This record gives sequence, structure tokens and C-alpha cells, in this order.
Amino acid sequence: MASRTVLLPSAVLILRLLSLGLLAASLALIAADKLNVDSDPPQRYTFRDVYAYRYVLAVAVIGCAYTLLQLPLAAVSIIASGNNKRGIGAGGGSVAVALLVLVLLADVVFALLLATGAAAGFAFTYDVKRYLDGQFDDDSIGTPEVDKLHRDMDKFFDLAYAAAGLMLAAAACMALVIMLSVYSLARQVRSDYI
Repeated sequence: MASRTVLLPSAVLILRLLSLGLLAASLALIAADKLNVDSDPPQRYTFRDVYAYRYVLAVAVIGCAYTLLQLPLAAVSIIASGNNKRGIGAGGGSVAVALLVLVLLADVVFALLLATGAAAGFAFTYDVKRYLDGQFDDDSIGTPEVDKLHRDMDKFFDLAYAAAGLMLAAAACMALVIMLSVYSLARQVRSDYI
């Protein structure tokens, strides 16, 4: 059975790994999202054609890089906790607290960035999908070309919704990491000064 001191850093590592997986899936979905329109000339739309989707992709890339940088710190924290040390900045008193606060602030900025990426993806997709659904009047529904275009557009926007949803789930994971980090910081400050 894992000791109680290892549970908190282990939970943080698991949440960071989950966040990385969600961001990688979001990145894959938004990068693969495309819409082909059979017109004269044929047109193809991808995330590059929509600034909000470019932002979602950029946030996913930055998020993956940040999470990959944080994974070794989470692993070191588990090892140090298993050895009855304090993890990041072990034994440094106020230096350890300063490092924990720095990591915590970086996590907050990262969580906010993820939330804005998800919001941009959701907001643009909702507005454009609602507008385009209103453009398909009842007279044009039923023709095979229009039905195919409508299905293709729905698929394009559904993939964008999925990418934004995965990014929102990654932001929720980071919010949990922040809560666990604040608890750990409060526990460490209490043990240092009381």
C-alpha cells in the first residue's frame, strides 16, 4: 500500500498524464479536421482557415510542451516523498515554498490558457454552426448535394467541438492539480512554521 505522503504527488502525476493525453487528442482532432466542398473549383477548409481553430491548435501545442516539462518535476516529487523528503526544493524552507508557489502560478496561467482555448473553440463553432444551420432552408433540404454538404459541415464542426471539449477536460485536470498543489503548499508551510 502506498504511503500517504506519496498519494498526493502520485495524484498530481496522474492528472498531468491525463492532461497530456487529452491535449494530444485535442491536437490530433483539430489538426485532422477538414471540410471538402464539391464546388467549381473544389474548396478545402482546415483549421488554418479559422483563427479560433488556429488558437486551439496553438494552445494544445503549448499545453503539451508545458505538461511534458512538468512531468519530470512530478516524478521527482513522488521519489522525494517516498524518501520522506519534501519534493521540489526539499529542505530549503522558504526556498521550497517559493519554488512551489512558482510552479503553482505557472499551473494557474496554463489552466487559464487552456480554458481560453476551449472557449474560443466552443464559441466560434457554436456561432458559425447556428448561422449555417439557419442558411439551409427547407426548400434546399433534400437535394443530395446540399445534404452531403450539410453532413460534411456537421462533421467538421463536431470534430472542432470534440477538440474544444477535450481541451476543457484538460483544463479541469489542471484545476485539480492546482487544488492539490495549494493543499500541498499549505501543508508544507504549516509544517515549516508551526
